[in-house]
Amino acid sequence: MGLRIPPEGLRWIGNGLILLGVLAWAPFLAATVQGEDWPFWPFLAAHLAGVLGGWRLRARAAIREGLPPEAPAAGRRRRWLSRLLIYLGVLAWAPYFYQTRVLGNEVEIAPYLAAHLTGVLSGVALRLSLEVERRWRPRP
Repeated sequence: MGLRIPPEGLRWIGNGLILLGVLAWAPFLAATVQGEDWPFWPFLAAHLAGVLGGWRLRARAAIREGLPPEAPAAGRRRRWLSRLLIYLGVLAWAPYFYQTRVLGNEVEIAPYLAAHLTGVLSGVALRLSLEVERRWRPRP
């Protein structure tokens, strides 16, 4: 006997968690701009918890709505491409962490952040185009 949230509610909560996960970086970035040195890991943990938790809630909402993972067929290629762009954007951090954590080199973060944001934001925009199309498509 648990709390039963409708799929639309799960989708809204998931979107909110994703937004909070992204906004978790705001205090860290503000402190960095002011020259303060705050620890990185708590902000990364908050970011990942929000983004991954929100993604999971959105996926659960889609399952409850009875949408197959690759539906509709017309958007299958865009869905695949959006997923690829998001994965590549996240993987952009792998060489940065290898350079800094394994090799101990001091490297500029800007190119890795640019690659991350380009991949993730492009993938999210493509995925949102599918959501807009799904919502505005006439139902049979």
